[in-house]
Amino acid sequence: MDSVKDPLSDLVATCQNGDETAFRKLVEETQEDVYNLAYHMLGNEQEAEDMTQEVYLRVWRGLPDFRGEAKFTTWLYSITTNVCLNRRQRSGRRLHVVDDEDALEDSMAEYGDPAEATMRQEERAVLWKTVKYLPPKYRTVIDLFYQKQLSYQEIAELLSIPLGTVKGHLNRARKALAKRLRLKEEVPSAFL
Repeated sequence: MDSVKDPLSDLVATCQNGDETAFRKLVEETQEDVYNLAYHMLGNEQEAEDMTQEVYLRVWRGLPDFRGEAKFTTWLYSITTNVCLNRRQRSGRRLHVVDDEDALEDSMAEYGDPAEATMRQEERAVLWKTVKYLPPKYRTVIDLFYQKQLSYQEIAELLSIPLGTVKGHLNRARKALAKRLRLKEEVPSAFL
């Protein structure tokens, strides 16, 4: 299989040669996404920090075996998801999805009209607060699809489930969200 074009491929290759400085740079470039995914899945800042460290320990150990058949971030999110799912199983906790208001606020600042930005931010906050009431399997695919912007295929590979199951989970999650919110106007069009 041909390697997928990955903007981090040169940095990853340098890391695979044992360059610790390059690995620190790789961590700096990706740790916010890893932490956010862990936090969304675990709902606890300390656990997310601990799991982020665990992820990078596994990445460092696994880098020699990484072949670049998928994007590095897909492999990284796979490790993160597995570490968090294992942690959740060990602790008996359910997954929690929380809204990241700072990230939403930062992205909204780019769109001009403050009233519209505030309205979109409020819609998203309501939506993400509602997501936490979905079953864990639905919350996970919603987070990976909308927050991490992974494709259906990448999610299927990451979670080791069939492609049709990913599509089904997303479809049922959207319907459940619409039902919980009761009014279609409250559901941002990106989720319909």
